Parts: sequence; C-alpha cells; structure tokens
Amino acid sequence: MNSLALRLEATSPANIWNLFARVLLIATSTLLLMSPLQAQESGVERVALVIGNGAYENVAELKNPPNDSADLAAALTAVGFEVLLHTDQTQGSMLNTLRDFRRRASRAEIALVYFAGHGIEIDRQNYLLPVDAVLETDSDVNFEAVKLETMIFSASGAKQLSMVIVDACRNNPFAASMSRSTASRSIGHGLSSVEPTKNTLVAFAAKEGTTAADGTGRNSPYANALVAALGQPNLEVGLMMRKVREDVLQLTGGLQEPAVYGALPAEQIFLNDTRSLSPVAPEFIVTDRAIEDVPNASAGEIVFWKSISDSFQTSDLQTYLEIYPDGFFAELARARIKQAGGTVPQLRDPPAKVARDNTVSEPDIEDGFTRSEMVELQERLSALGHALGPADGIAGRRTEAAIRDYEKAKKLPVTGQATRAVLSALRDQVTDADLTTWRSKQTARASRKNATPTRTKAVARPKVAAPKPTAAKPKSPSKPAAKQSQFCEANKQCATSQCRIGDSGEFWRKTRGCKFCSVYAQRCN
Repeated sequence: MNSLALRLEATSPANIWNLFARVLLIATSTLLLMSPLQAQESGVERVALVIGNGAYENVAELKNPPNDSADLAAALTAVGFEVLLHTDQTQGSMLNTLRDFRRRASRAEIALVYFAGHGIEIDRQNYLLPVDAVLETDSDVNFEAVKLETMIFSASGAKQLSMVIVDACRNNPFAASMSRSTASRSIGHGLSSVEPTKNTLVAFAAKEGTTAADGTGRNSPYANALVAALGQPNLEVGLMMRKVREDVLQLTGGLQEPAVYGALPAEQIFLNDTRSLSPVAPEFIVTDRAIEDVPNASAGEIVFWKSISDSFQTSDLQTYLEIYPDGFFAELARARIKQAGGTVPQLRDPPAKVARDNTVSEPDIEDGFTRSEMVELQERLSALGHALGPADGIAGRRTEAAIRDYEKAKKLPVTGQATRAVLSALRDQVTDADLTTWRSKQTARASRKNATPTRTKAVARPKVAAPKPTAAKPKSPSKPAAKQSQFCEANKQCATSQCRIGDSGEFWRKTRGCKFCSVYAQRCN
C-alpha cells in the first residue's frame, strides 16, 4: 500500500468511485494474503496508542481532545511510530484497547500512550473517564472509570522506554453532583503525582493539584507544545519534555505548569531520531476497533488516505478533499496542499453525521433538538411506564435504553437516539390530556412525600426516679425556740461557779457576765 500512487485524470463521480473500488479491492487482498506468522515476525520498534475522549454523554463535551489526538497521531507517525488512534471510547472499548496495546508494547523498543479527556483524583488515586461514565457518588469511579495505573501498565514491557502522556488534568466534571460515600474521602483538584517503575515516564499536562486548560484554539496548550517538540529532530526525550514545559508556561502566562514523573536510563533516547532514517515511513495501523473509533471516518476513507499519505501530488490530496471535504484527515490534506502551493477546494455543506459504531446513520437527529423537547420526550416515556428517572433534558443511558425499548415495542428502527420522529410517535400515543394527568399525579405524589405528618403522638409519662437514701435532717426549730436556744447558749456561764455563789448555788455574782442568770435559771434549766 505504501507504493500505491493514485492519479485521477477527471473528478467525475463515476471515475472517483471506480478508483475507490479498486483501492478497496487491493487493500482487502493485501490483508488476506498476510498470514498470522508474517504479522508476528514483522516486529515494530516504536509503537504508540493515542486516545482522545471529547464527546462525553453525561457532561459537557470537550472540543479539543479529538483534534489533539489526531494531530499528535500524525506527528508520531511522521517521526516513525506505528500509531493506533482511538477516539470517544466507552469504558469497555477503552479497556480492550489498552489490553491489546499491552501485547504490542511488550515487543517494542519504545511504547507511548497519549490520553486526552477528563481525568480525576480520589484518595490520591488517578482515574481517566470514558465517554459513558456516570459518577453519582465517589464510589462509582471504581466501576465507571479506568485507573491511570492500568494505562501505565499497558505501556510497560517495552525494552527501552515506556511513556504515558496524560492531557487530562481538567476540573472534575461531576464535582457539583457527586456525593461522598465517606465523609473523610478526599476528592482532589487535578491529578495526583505517581511513582512509575524504571524506564517509565509519566507526563501530566499540569503538575499535581492543578488543572490544565482545554484551550481556545484547535488544540490545548499542552498538545500544541507536544506536536511542536516532536517536530524538532534529534531532541533527547528528557530535554524535549523540558521544552514542552517551557512552551506551556509561555502559552498560558505561567498559569499551567506540566510535570514529568519517573527516571530515564543512562542512554540517550530520541522520539524524533533522524540519524538512522528508514526508507519506508510507518503509517497508521488500521484495525477494526480503530476504524470504529475514528469520528466521521469509514474504513474506506482510511484506506484511501493510506494510499495517498506518501504522495506529494496536490491532485491526489484535492481528490481526497472532493470525496471527504469534512474527513478525518481533511486538515492535514489542506495543510499539505498549501505547503505545495496548490489550491485548496472550497468547503461544502458537511454530510449527515454517522453514529459512533458506524452501523446506524442519524439523519433524523436535528442539531436544533431543544432541551424542552427532550424533557417532553422523557415525560411522555415516563407516562408510558418507562423508568428513566427525572425528566432533566439530558439524554443519558437510561433515556437511551427507554427509547430503544419503545422503538422495539412500536417496531421502529432501533437507534436509542432522541429524534423528532420518536417524539412525534410519542405525541400520538400519549395525548396532551394524558400528559397533563400524569404531571398532576407526579405533583400530588411529590406533595404527599414532602407533607409534614400530623399524627398525634402519645405523651410519655415522665419517669419517677427512686429517692436516694439520705441522712435524716434535724427539724428546724421555730423562731421563738431558736431565740431561746441562742439565749441559753450565750449565758451558759450561769450554770457554772463563774456566776453561782453560796452552798446551794441559788445566788449569782453581781458581775456583768452574770446579769441574766436569774432568767437563765427559769428558761434554761
């Protein structure tokens, strides 16, 4: 396929599709003739896996990861890497991709993995988010996300260098709605530092505890700096990553600082090594999964691009743009035409979108499908008994499942997508009166749930504690008795020889202290 050069004398549809059919026939024949033994023996020294997740289903989309991944894949291909490119991967497809790449990495000299998308840190554990992730609590991350250490493991095994580049240090998109299962569990800002094994480098777009910008242009600042650094030949990888750090700091005004973790061996390693150029440049590896994950690209488009990727004839590139004006490699084709001084074909209206699995087209999905229409669609599905949660206007997995069930029941084409055709069918089945009745019932149910209970509670009798045994207190004397007691105590000398005189003691001395002894004798004896 590398030696195949296409020349088109005319750009009529008949000639284009005849040539296109021949390209597919040659590609298919080549793949069939290759035996598994030949595939195993053709060892590749430098392999790369590039993943860009931007079309998130349950949070806001990221516009740059698909661009970042495509441009970095092209840059890696240009410097001699065998590249596998995947975009907008679910958790299952992401794990399968990493597992398959682990086998390739174990046979390579250098293995590199790049991920662009959302990443979060919980309890100092880093997770990368697939496009179908739903995190209602922090514990959901164990079942909805992919651990960063799984990605690091997928690149391990390379003989010279294993490298993982993570442009995923963005804000946690589920932070506002995600509840903590344990009050002491920490949810970090950005990603946490890692300690990779020997001969392994892990590069973050932003250092620990900080976030990376998605960027306002075609690429994020980090991806922009990476592509520029890869374009510089014979730049040792450690120095290359330091230049990336300086470029990002300059592009963001010092707000974003990349970080690199791990240690390199003593020998120098170059990602763009022009000292021993190979006469045949490596290309994108086209696998079934890679084709499925390339946005708006079919297997035919990739095969067509492979056939002209080494051509510098502007006519070949112009033909590609005529057939695929909004194709996956369109930007690269336009750049090559401009570089060669050719004329870039004018853009025309983009074709209908193709579903992510490349099996179901979506001509009925209008870009103008409003949030209010989505809420109405969810309410009418709920009125029919479908359990899809609150009508929040977000087409999550439960909404898609309910639409698929409805389509099967109505014997409609099963897409699971919210379209006006589905909404129209629901309006015919669930009338406005039915919908009003259902809404009234929901309101009444919510009122009963939130109403304050008016039950009369039985008054509990107070418990009477048993009296504690205490010593008996002497009864307090009355006031007259107390006064008399005080008088007797104050004149007690009258009962002694201090005041008494005579043999019988019936007389008292004429002293001041014995003045009241006659009264004492009457009251106190």
